[in-house]
Amino acid sequence: MKRLIITIIASLFYLLTSAQTQLERLDNSTARIVVNGKPMLMIGGELGNSSASTPQDVKHAFAHLHKMGLNTVLAPVSWELIEPQEGQFDMSSLDVILTEARRNDLKVVLLWFGAWKNSMSCYAPEWFKRDTKRFPRAHTREGKPVEEASSLSRNVLEADKRAFCKVMEHLRDHDATEQTVIMMQVENEIGMIEVPRDYSADATQMYQSSVPQLLTDYLKRHQKSLHPYLKEKLQPKAKDGASWSELFSDDIYTEEIFQTWTYATYVEQIAKAGRAIYDLPMYVNVALDSRGRKPGEYPSGGPLAHLIDLWHCGAPSIDVLAVDIYDKDIRSWLSKYHLHNNPLFVPEIRLEDKDAMYALYAFGHHDAMGFCPFSIEDYPIYTDLRDNDMSGMDLSQDDQLNIFSAGGSVLSPLAASYQLLRQAEPLIIDRQGTKDMDAVLLDNEQREAEIITPDGIRLTIKHSYSLGWEPGANDAEWPEAACIILRLGEEDYLVIGSGVVITYTDAKGGKTWEKGDARIGLAKCESVYISEDNLHIKRHLNGDQTHQGRHVRIPAGVFDIQHFRLYRY
Repeated sequence: MKRLIITIIASLFYLLTSAQTQLERLDNSTARIVVNGKPMLMIGGELGNSSASTPQDVKHAFAHLHKMGLNTVLAPVSWELIEPQEGQFDMSSLDVILTEARRNDLKVVLLWFGAWKNSMSCYAPEWFKRDTKRFPRAHTREGKPVEEASSLSRNVLEADKRAFCKVMEHLRDHDATEQTVIMMQVENEIGMIEVPRDYSADATQMYQSSVPQLLTDYLKRHQKSLHPYLKEKLQPKAKDGASWSELFSDDIYTEEIFQTWTYATYVEQIAKAGRAIYDLPMYVNVALDSRGRKPGEYPSGGPLAHLIDLWHCGAPSIDVLAVDIYDKDIRSWLSKYHLHNNPLFVPEIRLEDKDAMYALYAFGHHDAMGFCPFSIEDYPIYTDLRDNDMSGMDLSQDDQLNIFSAGGSVLSPLAASYQLLRQAEPLIIDRQGTKDMDAVLLDNEQREAEIITPDGIRLTIKHSYSLGWEPGANDAEWPEAACIILRLGEEDYLVIGSGVVITYTDAKGGKTWEKGDARIGLAKCESVYISEDNLHIKRHLNGDQTHQGRHVRIPAGVFDIQHFRLYRY
């Protein structure tokens, strides 16, 4: 009997641990979430900060997101609701998230709004906020307390960690089988505002002391692979036992490096304790150092790309530094966070129609783990076309009649883009980290790009307005367009996107044909949908739709998957 009980316990433990959600790394720059042994893309969105605070909000939002076609929702779980009275824990808000997510076939990334949210300690419980003696705040240089808990306080850490661990215990006991929650965000956009570092007496004493050996040893071991920013900050003449200002020079950017270390080592203790209870993948998200601002003007010490080595050393239990994008030049920001030692995850981005194109580019060009516009519950599923000119959208007369009979609505851009991504998800996953997938993003400034395929074919991809006949082609501002190119086999491709026209030449030659060059022709083109990894033809495309074989085209305003095969002659 005793042996039977031990066997049952061991079997249960195995089931809990072996089936657990994991982060699978293809290499240091490419990773994906694996649930029940099956990899997935997080084709998702993040709720507004307070949109999961009541059951009715959660029910309404999750039903909307299911209809919109998401597979993942990022939902806050706040300390003030989990522990309204010290030592008394209430998981009802979390249970509503779990119940409604399962009902709507959604996976969940939980956002722990603990000691910090957007730098401030605003989601901490009232009992925590009022007791500043036990739970001290950080201070300015003048000694003024700020509404940010001290990252050096043991009391702050232990209180925050205790509540976080209660959440992890609840997930272990109530979600290990369903695996509704697939990832955890630890804190939110952590960083100091007003000042580059905490100037309290404890912090200043630590700043003036020797840099911890854990960090100095790391810097020596990884000196060749350090981020260029940190490598440049290191002072070559610094001796062993140097202080922060001696090792990195004495300026506000060194103060930011110091503050980063305090946050990273704090977060590590939270994440490590949580993973010991229930080992889910974990990440931190970052508010950007954009628009020429200095540390303290942006959240100083957060998980910024140029500080990644400090986070890797101080918080090894964190899997990903994720980027929140609310600034222009998305190509640059995606590149800064898709690093040789960091896979790309976009847990927040400003909610706009152009996210439809950004998502295609992030998944196709950067092998993104996930893409999740912020305040997603406010985005419409349908767009009204009744007052728009549809003559340039390459829709048949039947298509246009169907739109009007349905009230003049079609899927809104992000919903349409997500529908395509959900169809192509297995094909995209199979090609992550390979040369059989790439993507381009076109806009008013960059209207053309090219991809060289493994078959030696140059695909020149232009904005479909470049043809001149679509409505809006003569406008000064062209909207974003994008596509993913998937290679299915030799000279056999899928294009997934909107607003693009693709021509094809032999990559060995120039962009214009010269004597002796092979020519590339269009053997076949068809509009398809994907079901159970199989392509199903919606329409054979030829004639005007391919300009008599000269190009493959998905007009602006149309989201489509097209299968095309090329040949040489």
